[in-house]
Amino acid sequence: MRASNLARVGATTIVLIVAALIATLMPSSVGTSDAAPPTSFDLSGYRAVNATPYRSLAYADNGRHFFRTGSVLCQIGPSASAAACRVKPRTAPPGVVGVAFSGETQGPYWVRPRTTFRIGPAGRFRVPTLKAGSRITVANVTCAVPRAGKVICRNWNRGFAVSRSAHRFLYPRGDRAHDGNPKVRA
Repeated sequence: MRASNLARVGATTIVLIVAALIATLMPSSVGTSDAAPPTSFDLSGYRAVNATPYRSLAYADNGRHFFRTGSVLCQIGPSASAAACRVKPRTAPPGVVGVAFSGETQGPYWVRPRTTFRIGPAGRFRVPTLKAGSRITVANVTCAVPRAGKVICRNWNRGFAVSRSAHRFLYPRGDRAHDGNPKVRA
């Protein structure tokens, strides 16, 4: 019986050592590179904030919540599972002014100029800054700021990670109702 306890302890020790090695070799879920936006869409590690100060009470804003980080302006709403950010990454196609997803079935898409889609408050709402390391959740959407100027937003199965330098989109495997990710350079 003592030998089987020693074997169990030895096996447990090996499993813990392997897990620790894997954890140190894996990239962090919070991006720190200035060259690319974070690509992990797991936002549970960010500190949650109260969403109330981020909500515009203007009738024209229709219940939208707004935040900024660096030069990036984002909104959640007005419908559930919808978010958008005004940002033009270097990896975006020419002529875009932002990115959005609307609901669980389509997107993310690039927002083009001269469309009816509006990103930003209609009234005089002073948009607060969402600090680095924080996340906000409203109406089935969570957005996080790993670093100033970088944003990750997602709903159940769609999302985007954007900064001025790059972007990455999240969508279900096999889905075609979205714009594409940047091509990987060989």
